[in-house]
Amino acid sequence: MKKVLTTTHAILFSYFFVYFCESNFSFMKKSITFLTLFLLWSGKLFSQDTPQYVSTEPSLKNMLIEEFTGRGCHACPEGHKLANKLMRENPGRLFLINIHEALAPDSYPNFKTQDGGTITHTIGVGYVPSGLVNREPGDISIGWWESKIYELSDDVATCNIAGNVVVDQETHNAEITVEIFYTSDSDFNLNYLTIAMTQDSVWGSQSNGEINPEQYVDGNYCHMHILRDIITPTWGETISPTKAGTLIRKTYNYEIPRIIGDPNGVKVNLDHLHFIAFVSDNTDYGISYPIQNVAQLPYLLGTQEAVFPYIDKIEQRNESVCSNNKTFTLNMMNRGLDKLTSIKMLMEIDNGDTFEYEWNGSIASYETGKIEFDMEVPTGEHKIDFKIIEANGVTFSSSKTFISTNEDLTMLPLEGENDEITIEIMQDRNGHETTWQLIDDNDNIVASGGPYEYYFGQVSATELHTVTVDVSAEQCLKFVINDMVGNGICCDVGEGYYRIIDGYGNIVIDGDGDFGYQASHNLYSREGNAVQEMNSEKKYNIYPNPAKETLTIEGISIKQIVIYNAVGQMVEKINCDENIININIEAFPAGIYLVNIIDKKDSIITNKISITK
Repeated sequence: MKKVLTTTHAILFSYFFVYFCESNFSFMKKSITFLTLFLLWSGKLFSQDTPQYVSTEPSLKNMLIEEFTGRGCHACPEGHKLANKLMRENPGRLFLINIHEALAPDSYPNFKTQDGGTITHTIGVGYVPSGLVNREPGDISIGWWESKIYELSDDVATCNIAGNVVVDQETHNAEITVEIFYTSDSDFNLNYLTIAMTQDSVWGSQSNGEINPEQYVDGNYCHMHILRDIITPTWGETISPTKAGTLIRKTYNYEIPRIIGDPNGVKVNLDHLHFIAFVSDNTDYGISYPIQNVAQLPYLLGTQEAVFPYIDKIEQRNESVCSNNKTFTLNMMNRGLDKLTSIKMLMEIDNGDTFEYEWNGSIASYETGKIEFDMEVPTGEHKIDFKIIEANGVTFSSSKTFISTNEDLTMLPLEGENDEITIEIMQDRNGHETTWQLIDDNDNIVASGGPYEYYFGQVSATELHTVTVDVSAEQCLKFVINDMVGNGICCDVGEGYYRIIDGYGNIVIDGDGDFGYQASHNLYSREGNAVQEMNSEKKYNIYPNPAKETLTIEGISIKQIVIYNAVGQMVEKINCDENIININIEAFPAGIYLVNIIDKKDSIITNKISITK
């Protein structure tokens, strides 16, 4: 059930009115006069001229695709693929609402809504997939989405939108606060505020779903961005004034239904909801358009518990491409009633090694704060359980699992302190989709290439691009290659590949081109002879890896072992006359190390190890 806005002024007026009516009647007239004067005098105090969430600085316009789709639509997965791609290319600026009406069966899961039907029929949608970008007039075919987004992306919005949504997970009651600030005058005296609720990750059937493997698994399709309800009137609630410098604040109390859809309705999963707010211009035949700006409102599940921290999101970044040290940023929600002031955490890597961290700070009730700390993660892919074991001095139990990946470090031998390396890019026919960069540890672009030529009219084509790059010893570098469409540089339109060749002419990176949207490699340049990578026949065994206290190396004809840290400093040198060497590494800091094994013919074999604590 939709509930109307309750304003601060209305509440205050009710309290004052009751108070004065309960006073003696002879004083009531004077009291009401006083109340009127008081409200006029205190207009600034109770007016909504102090933003809590929204920025007052001009900003670029965000964009919304209202995608008309359906489970019975054979071509609709192509629309989903394109919309997902465009959203990835415009992070934080493009939002999606999938409206199921045409070719949308009533069988489970039934995604039809009254609001979605009204929008579809009023606009006169004649086919799916189709959609509007910011409700701009014109062609609704999906082929126009990209150009329309490009056209709008540099526009400055007339207003900014921000807010907050807090939902009681027991009662499903949602308190929605939206702030709108006009940085310039709107063309119309009245605008319209719309708040839509969408849901992700609902599994069900989809005609021809296999053409979108991103959302198709074992015959089932993961439906995203589904319109579940519009909390305001379908075409928005009128707002005014719309002049520069105006702040408008709206608060809605909304009870989220448990199930939406009749028949064969779909359960509303609170963990997968999004709330999208947008402001639009004038109405024409019931259609509110165009959209001035869009925002996704931060969303928090609240409880009636005194203390209830919750990890909403985990992000990571590398301190260095040559280091296993990662900086983790946690979005910590305070779902409890008390202020959150302290947290003790235990991070468990692959159900083994642990790392403890204690945070002290302040996160208000029903607010979100950021917690940041550094932690060593071994090379490779690892499951990390982030466990909250104590909050505000009280034992607590909550966890969130995160998959962390540390890429292997590839040695890049140089003939001298400075040398040239070679980067080869064999493009496919769609060279215009391909770009690459070589980046140093300070995020400086050392070299780059692409986009390349598009060979129109050819089924497949290749062309080799060769770039030489000056590199200094003891550099940490990251090579990244991107494909705009996500099909790499190979296969049906030309057999492309990429290679990096060291100063000795050895191929140290050999990519086959089948990498989807992106491939990346971490490199460490070092002066010295070309190294022979360990192969499947393994002349030497090095274990355990990762190692903690002792490292063991087995093999024949070992003359010397030299260990370097990630920045190229020698930390250990051992002369050998045995086939099994045990090395005490307890004093070594955690991180990536390079182990050079030198045999009696002075050949060098290099391997990488991780040391954990």
